[in-house]
Amino acid sequence: MTASLNPYISQFGETFDAEKSSQYRMAIQCTLGGLSFALLDTETQALVGLEFYQSELLTDSNDLVRTLERALESKGLNNKAFQSVTCLIDNRFCTLVPEPLFNEVDQAKYLDFGFQLPESYTIVSELLASIQCHIVFAYPKALQDKLLAKWKDAKITHSSSVFINSVMKNDLETAAFVQVRNRDFDMLIKKEGKLFFFNNFKFNTKEDFAYFLLFAMEQNGCSGQDIPVCFSGLIRPASEIIDLCGRYVKDIRFVEDPHSLHINKALEEVPYPYYFTHYQALK
Repeated sequence: MTASLNPYISQFGETFDAEKSSQYRMAIQCTLGGLSFALLDTETQALVGLEFYQSELLTDSNDLVRTLERALESKGLNNKAFQSVTCLIDNRFCTLVPEPLFNEVDQAKYLDFGFQLPESYTIVSELLASIQCHIVFAYPKALQDKLLAKWKDAKITHSSSVFINSVMKNDLETAAFVQVRNRDFDMLIKKEGKLFFFNNFKFNTKEDFAYFLLFAMEQNGCSGQDIPVCFSGLIRPASEIIDLCGRYVKDIRFVEDPHSLHINKALEEVPYPYYFTHYQALK
């Protein structure tokens, strides 16, 4: 069934050339129900390709990898070598553990506090030096096996790792940052340059979204009248969620392109917040 899937975003620049794949770095973001990838030409430091898929047909690791392979095949890239491949796991199964409290043998226990993981999931961790915490996350073992079988040197990390590291480098010293997925969002509150709060919230309606956002701010001693809220991810300025949040948040912003990479003209049609995580992973 995945053969019938079409991307809802597919933009490749005029300089894209499958024969130059060995000088391309690729960032893949995957979650059950969605898949996307971006290509960076390291010779020109330009983003040359973006493609996004979303479908309820993407129900397991096999579907995700088959869709990815067919997407790459359509561009003449499936059996090509890349300079590097970074795979971003994009799900809710992650938590932060301060460095002094972290013990690798207890990784499963950290996640057990908030999630009931399928038995087929693998648990890994990595140190986020920007906040001196370990992020512990889980994802399907089958997906890990398939990705590493295809690209043995691929780096597998969590999208929240990239989000957190990028936010901690942001010039805003005090603000709330929100990374929106299809039906959940990461939220980070930064005060005086330090991580103050991080969590993930699942939502079904725009009212759910606004409630969790405002409640988390209130519980952490701030409000929409005091600090800006900066959005990234699958969200546009002209949306019902932003309209509702705007009633309670005085300063709503969207992540801005720092222009450390070039963007091929065709890709300028895609809102930067959509591929913010890919961009940060490829920098």
